[in-house]
Amino acid sequence: MRVIPALLLAIALAAPAAPAFADFVPGDHHPEARGHKPGHGGFHSRGAAYVTSAAQVAGAYDDTPCELVGHIINQVSYDRYTFKDKSGTVVVDIDRKKFRGQEVTPRTVVRLLGEVDSNHGRREVDVDYLEIIRR
Repeated sequence: MRVIPALLLAIALAAPAAPAFADFVPGDHHPEARGHKPGHGGFHSRGAAYVTSAAQVAGAYDDTPCELVGHIINQVSYDRYTFKDKSGTVVVDIDRKKFRGQEVTPRTVVRLLGEVDSNHGRREVDVDYLEIIRR
């Protein structure tokens, strides 16, 4: 009979801690992709496995988080584009809705957040979030 009150007490003590974990999703490397804005709090980490240039994509593992800054220079297919930065070029996969109605030209400087996608030995970046830095 004493087990039930002890269980209820344990649940009552644990309940206030639950909201503290509500905004953290394991494996979610890009809060901006979920609608969060930079500077609005939360945990952000850039570990050793974090791609920051087009050249690094070729040697990165599948699902490695990426943050690339540069230019989209041409369209390869419906949602695939060539991205260029100081280190080289890489194919990026950007769904139309990620542009959010914004026009991007080869002169536009963009920031892309996503992850490396490895398909049949070829690596590209699957983009979760696109931000215009400078037109």
